Amino acid sequence: MVTPVERGELDGGRHFATWEDPHPKPSYLFALVAGNLHSVEDHFTTMSGRNITLQIWVEKDNLDKTEHAMASLKRAMVWDEQAYGREYDLDLFMIVAVNDFNMGAMENKGLNIFNSAAVLTHPQTATDAAFQNVEGIVAHEYFHNWSGNRVTCRDWFQLSLKEGFTVFRDQCFSADTNSAPVKRIQDVSFSVRHSLLRMLAPRRTLFALTTLLKLPTSTP
Repeated sequence: MVTPVERGELDGGRHFATWEDPHPKPSYLFALVAGNLHSVEDHFTTMSGRNITLQIWVEKDNLDKTEHAMASLKRAMVWDEQAYGREYDLDLFMIVAVNDFNMGAMENKGLNIFNSAAVLTHPQTATDAAFQNVEGIVAHEYFHNWSGNRVTCRDWFQLSLKEGFTVFRDQCFSADTNSAPVKRIQDVSFSVRHSLLRMLAPRRTLFALTTLLKLPTSTP
């Protein structure tokens, strides 16, 4: 389990915690977060009867925007047990969301780090698409616990394997949880759109260079 084996107070208003992690992992999965954060806590019972503590840590102003993310996390945990027979392997799972995280989300073992936009929602301000997006991202990062963390890359040349498989898993989860036909249309539209952007990128680069250098353009 990953849980503090010792914690206490120090002089000068400081405190400490000593953690134990029973599972070997590559260094890119290690994370340390410090800040004035507050947590929302829930619990999940695995298929073998273990009690898992779930925590979402956010800045105080965002405490009322965590309900959907917590529900999405619990749905993802149930789905992974039913679809793949994989239950969470630690006693504590944490998500931390901060406004200035420079990526969407990261699957650090036992402590997923999110940009606030990728995990926080409120019925009065978020669209249906935002709710679906948060559900998919929360599930994706949780699924990495097995496809990417416990079963990890031999080297960086295998990055596409762990990402590709986890994307497949989160797509299947979203299809099972919502509408499979709608999810398929969304995924194909995303793929086509980004494939076209990659195809057009060389011509856009050529056009930008020729415009900058004021050279005659010639495209096949």
